[in-house]
Amino acid sequence: MGISKLRRYCPEDDRMVLAEKQTPNHILHLILSLVTAGLWIIVWVLVALLNDFNAYRCPHCGGKTRHKPPRGWKKPPRREVYEDEAG
Repeated sequence: MGISKLRRYCPEDDRMVLAEKQTPNHILHLILSLVTAGLWIIVWVLVALLNDFNAYRCPHCGGKTRHKPPRGWKKPPRREVYEDEAG
């Protein structure tokens, strides 16, 4: 499985994040289709179609993300990292 990344809004963190989604490994499915004389193509098509319903997830909290932030949402001001907070 590969990972697709897209900039999306996380309502739990109330910020824009680089959200992640699992994608099918097309090279593996191609090899399996060749080995099984094309029978695996049915599985490959089903996996590809079902993957479209798979939601992008926030890498920080694991929650589902939205395409856009809600109306009126403003980007919070950038916070400075202080020495006592740095790991």
